[in-house]
Amino acid sequence: MHKPNTSEVPTGLPFSPGIETESALYVSGQGGIDPVTGQIVGPDIESQTVTTMENIRSVLLSYNMDLKDVVKVNVYLSDRHLYQEFNEIYARFFQAPYPARTTIYCNLNYDLLVEIDAIAVPGRK
Repeated sequence: MHKPNTSEVPTGLPFSPGIETESALYVSGQGGIDPVTGQIVGPDIESQTVTTMENIRSVLLSYNMDLKDVVKVNVYLSDRHLYQEFNEIYARFFQAPYPARTTIYCNLNYDLLVEIDAIAVPGRK
């Protein structure tokens, strides 16, 4: 089992970036926040989605997994008008068969436009 190093754990927040079980990795919600500066990467859905997906990939890689191992995601969008553009960007990161997905519209912390959590299973078919 992997144990995240301290740079992967958000300071002062009561959660882990990922928790591994015998069969899956549960990745906490990631957003378009630069992991070095802690700042939102930009005001647009493209920059935030790309960074969100790279943040998810970073957690996965720390457990020797990658996006190909993702079986389920929950997507949280701040505005339903972002849905089509988000899908175009999101599709760059996955290949068919795509992970199962739920999309929810809601207010997000830090004025983010998108947040995504994921479940990954090593060696997914």
